[in-house]
Amino acid sequence: MKKVAIALIAIASAATLVGCSDGGGGSSGNAAVPSEDSPTYFYGPKNLAVHKIAGAPDALLRILNENDTLTTCASNGMGELSNCGIDELDGADVVHQMVVNPRTGSVYFLQDSTDSVLVCDGARGALSSCKPSTGGGAFKDPSSLALNDTGTVAYATNEDDTLTVCQVLGDGGFSSCTVTDVNGALDTPVQVGLASGDYGTHAFFLNGETKSMITGCTLAPGGMPSACQAQSNELFTAPATMAFSPNGKYAYIGNVDDSIVACRIGNDASLSACVATEAGEQEIFAGIQKIAVDADGTNLYAVSARNSRVTHCKLKNGGAELSDCNPYSIEGFMLTTDLALNENLGSASLFLTSLYNDTVYGCALEPNGGFGESCVGTRFMEQ
Repeated sequence: MKKVAIALIAIASAATLVGCSDGGGGSSGNAAVPSEDSPTYFYGPKNLAVHKIAGAPDALLRILNENDTLTTCASNGMGELSNCGIDELDGADVVHQMVVNPRTGSVYFLQDSTDSVLVCDGARGALSSCKPSTGGGAFKDPSSLALNDTGTVAYATNEDDTLTVCQVLGDGGFSSCTVTDVNGALDTPVQVGLASGDYGTHAFFLNGETKSMITGCTLAPGGMPSACQAQSNELFTAPATMAFSPNGKYAYIGNVDDSIVACRIGNDASLSACVATEAGEQEIFAGIQKIAVDADGTNLYAVSARNSRVTHCKLKNGGAELSDCNPYSIEGFMLTTDLALNENLGSASLFLTSLYNDTVYGCALEPNGGFGESCVGTRFMEQ
């Protein structure tokens, strides 16, 4: 694995973060950019993951770039990045998802038109020993991947509307992979998510942005789906992403046509008592790309592509509803695809991708979950 050293440039004047409670959507602040005589690498950051290494004081932020490279930086929990480096993903081509296994330190990469998952050792920070895993022929152009809470079982949706379930070895590799058609309940699955609660663990599947249907499955003790149901609801208008409350009682479904739906999760993986929060005149949502919920289950964050804003909502009634949703704008922040929440003892920060200016923004969060006065933008310059 070739390692390329780079220098990190922090934008000199941090972009001021402004709450737009009246729907104005305006931005303020003055984000400085590198001078023209210092050419930039155009990475196109598109996917983020927080990776906490055992014994390390700071978490790592993994940044997947459009050119199939991986930038790794240390984060101090205040939105600042340092000690960055870039790994070239040997053998990778059009990577579309990255997943981190906190148990083994492994990093998984899914890419188009391959019947495998690229597995890399990232336990020491930099990547090494990257090898494609076919799961014994069980992967069929996998579209999404999720791990259970302990990082011991992996679930991958396949292009042929099947699900591959694998045991995860100590080195992060896959073994004993099994393919199931989930009783025919999948239809072009684009995301798999796992919710854990008093009922154990359930698996949920989004079936494409044009499919207003969510498949929920209970899982047997060995991890295989045991009962699945394809669920429709008039509030599931264009499901594009989902997240869950930490106690597993609620699912939050983001519709790309501008609403978030909160549903109660049943012991049978059913979704009921659903309540939608609409964009409204304030346009608090506009093309939702990703949702994150904090560890206390009291704050929800959603990033939108069309208006390039991030929205903070409070969760009330134990997580059953969203309230006090406020969208925020950052100068220079545009064409976003992902967000990642980094929580440490006593501090939390939110990271956001910006394809427009090849920048990752880190925003320190207040104790109440709201945004502070400014975000820090970081770019990478040729050394």
